[in-house]
Amino acid sequence: MKIFIMRHGEAEVMAKTDKDRRLTEYGKKQAFAQGEWLKNNVRSTSVPFNRILVSPYQRALETFEQVNLAFGSTLQPHLEIWEGITPYGSAELVTDYLLVLEKEGVDSVLLISHLPLVGEIVAELYGKRNPISFYPATIAQIGWQNEKGEIMSYSYPPEIL
Repeated sequence: MKIFIMRHGEAEVMAKTDKDRRLTEYGKKQAFAQGEWLKNNVRSTSVPFNRILVSPYQRALETFEQVNLAFGSTLQPHLEIWEGITPYGSAELVTDYLLVLEKEGVDSVLLISHLPLVGEIVAELYGKRNPISFYPATIAQIGWQNEKGEIMSYSYPPEIL
């Protein structure tokens, strides 16, 4: 299974609640640029992701919107908004769910979430300390087979002026 773990783009510092924080204009550009990176680096014959798991927090949803735009708005049918990947979700629960998806035949997943969870998920799948710094819109690609993960690649968003 290929798992792409993405942190949301740069977000506002203040909002009524943490859940309501939106992407900044710069964050939208970061997310779109990373969507372009995904489009150019995901090897697939038909559907780039069988499942896309997104936190219900506004900044994660807006990150998905930008990635979806980079893919020509074709990703919506694979979207699953999941409360389990909010900032303080459980990496173990995520791993358990990925096992279920793998048994269902899912072979490529995009997950859009938050710190600290994104780093904890990488550590859980990789079986070691997470070596990736998850700046806004960072993506890590994990190859995962027989419950063992390997970091295949990662991408930091380009500096966008």
